[in-house]
Amino acid sequence: MPLSIHHYVTFLSASVFLVLGVSYSLTAWSSLPLNFTHLYAYLFHFDNSSIEQQILSSIRTPRLLTGMLIGANLAVSGILMQGLTRNPLASPSVLGMNSGAACFIALSSIGMHILGDVPSLLAAAFGGVVSGSLVIFLGGFFSARSNPLRLILAGIAINAFLIGITRAAVILADDRAFSVITWLAGSLANISWQEWHALWPSSVLGLLMALYVAKNLNLLALGNDVAVSLGINIGLTRCLACAAIVLLSASSVAVVGPIGFVGLIVPHIARRLVSNNFLLLIPVSALLGSCLIAWADALSRGIAFPAETPVGVITALIGTPFFVFLTIRNKC
Repeated sequence: MPLSIHHYVTFLSASVFLVLGVSYSLTAWSSLPLNFTHLYAYLFHFDNSSIEQQILSSIRTPRLLTGMLIGANLAVSGILMQGLTRNPLASPSVLGMNSGAACFIALSSIGMHILGDVPSLLAAAFGGVVSGSLVIFLGGFFSARSNPLRLILAGIAINAFLIGITRAAVILADDRAFSVITWLAGSLANISWQEWHALWPSSVLGLLMALYVAKNLNLLALGNDVAVSLGINIGLTRCLACAAIVLLSASSVAVVGPIGFVGLIVPHIARRLVSNNFLLLIPVSALLGSCLIAWADALSRGIAFPAETPVGVITALIGTPFFVFLTIRNKC
């Protein structure tokens, strides 16, 4: 489908908003004052002897890049979930995948025998698969009379159950409780280049898989019968989309903890901007997700400066009323 002027304007506007968010996030709310002169020098005339440029290089840049990639991951996983379930309220946080991933990583971090030697990404992926499968089963996703609200209620129930297990694990491991609690809040405070290098390979793979199934998701939206008549392998499409969702959400949770509602907010904004074409929704959602986390991260540092508020708290403050509004609207 050819791009219209409206689509070009949307991409340009989102890109400008992202550039502003990047600039503000890199320079705002620092104990050592940073400004755009330091940013320009860092980008084009790097001087390792400058303390300001060292801060931008070793602290601000990996934090920003990691946050932007996580925002893209969560937004794209949300649009994939909504496309698969045909449920506008679906997202990794609402359907329990983030909680499952966080729960299994928390159990792994406190030294649980079964998960003690498992890498965090694998523990997160396994937790996301288990919790997501439970929600889909209890929510009757595969039944002939599947109800979107039933799926959401199942997600809320599984979320509450997993959060309870996670809290119990934190209480039992009081020597590691502070670090686990900070991680569970969804904080970017201690991100370094190490986390960035651990995140980007799985993220790129998940995003490429999402783009690969985008065309098939457009056809699935017309109905299973129509998709099959057009030669679409529904089972393979669902498997690839689910694999992309698990990869994107699990890798993000493994690095910074559960950041909620990004996968709910961004897809609805993207649909308002570029309609329901997944070939456009996925890149626009990735761009808007990056924007949201870049600005939320800057805001998280400014609310109680010099202390930091976790980014997960900021997205929850934005996402909770948004979720309530969507629930009421869909019920009506």
